[in-house]
Amino acid sequence: MSKEAVLAPLRYAWGYLKEISGENAYDRYLAVHARTHGDEVPMDRGEFYRWRQDEKFNNPGSRCP
Repeated sequence: MSKEAVLAPLRYAWGYLKEISGENAYDRYLAVHARTHGDEVPMDRGEFYRWRQDEKFNNPGSRCP
């Protein structure tokens, strides 16, 4: 069995965990930002997560108080 065949399921599991935990939100932000605002400097990781927390608490949506 090749090294790639052994690592493929682990990479899939790691990607899945990043997706459900929200860890890849910054990567998705960078991809969208590059497509839509390519001439502007994107937020760094810290700024992005501060902005995300502010949005979550200032716009709670349908969450219970």
